[in-house]
Amino acid sequence: MAEELKIGILGVGGIAQIAHLPALRKAENVRLTAICDAAEDLLRRIGQQYDVDDLYTDHRKFLDKADMDAVLIPVAHAYHATLSIDAMRAGKHVLVEKPMAVTLAECREMVQTSKETGTQLQVACMKRYDPGLQFARRFVQEEMGERLSVSGWYCDSVYHGQYVTSLTGPRASSNLQRRPTERIQDLHLNMVLGHGVHLIDTLRFFGGDIVAVTTEMAQKDHDIVSVSLLEFADGARGTAQLMVRVRMDWCEGLMVHGVGGSVLAKIPFPYRYVGSEVTVFDAERKEYRSPPTPDADPYERQLEGFAAAILEGRDVSPNVEDGLADQRVILGMHESQKLAKRVVTT
Repeated sequence: MAEELKIGILGVGGIAQIAHLPALRKAENVRLTAICDAAEDLLRRIGQQYDVDDLYTDHRKFLDKADMDAVLIPVAHAYHATLSIDAMRAGKHVLVEKPMAVTLAECREMVQTSKETGTQLQVACMKRYDPGLQFARRFVQEEMGERLSVSGWYCDSVYHGQYVTSLTGPRASSNLQRRPTERIQDLHLNMVLGHGVHLIDTLRFFGGDIVAVTTEMAQKDHDIVSVSLLEFADGARGTAQLMVRVRMDWCEGLMVHGVGGSVLAKIPFPYRYVGSEVTVFDAERKEYRSPPTPDADPYERQLEGFAAAILEGRDVSPNVEDGLADQRVILGMHESQKLAKRVVTT
């Protein structure tokens, strides 16, 4: 069995340069073999930086000719479905940035394409690979017993850009980069697609399927906050608070309560590359526990997990069905807010 998964990257814009390309360089069981981007000047610069000379400006030629087993697709939301489907039809496994797509119809087509081609698709909700959250989830699954509540909050900061500048290196750009011609104008929809998917995927990771949501929103000029009541398939309840312009540091976390204990997690700004601060309370032992998290780059761990699953013939996580389930919930949140009613998400 191969010890490395050969991966090509399709799109080398901001998030690729900030997170995915450095992770590809560090990950132990992957090898970057080819790069594709519509901007030839940017493509050559990144190819030189990462010592890759198999370069393409046409994604169809890239999928047809490049020596690779899988494709990493870190591009704008609008391109996720088309490029992922093209890659799977070319026989490549896919790791696509979140959200899986923009519409439910696109997600369903991606699920169907995965089934028809026998290829796997993983959505880049990398927080599943945070070692602190993995520790907490094991406690929830193995020791906590029945869940009572699963709640979370995701509050991005007005200082996000400054954090990125201080924590990551300089990024290259080009006037030739391909960008969507239309932007999502609905502030709430844009927020749940771009940010809410992380929150919802993390809550589903801990709580299982979310079967219904009731969402309300408050808006002051361009500042909005979205708050949802969540109904889980096992009868647990929870809340999800989403905001992207808090006047403070990044604030993200979750709280889980069950019959055998509780979990509290503070999730860091993603480019700090440190594990979540996690405390579990074991009611049977009457003790608190917290894990060490020395190996904590979630983007590197995500790639290694993706590659290991493909190489060993296991399911990736979150897989294409998870992506569809996440999409049902986040679009259900938007529908609930618009129509002022409870929305079933299964």
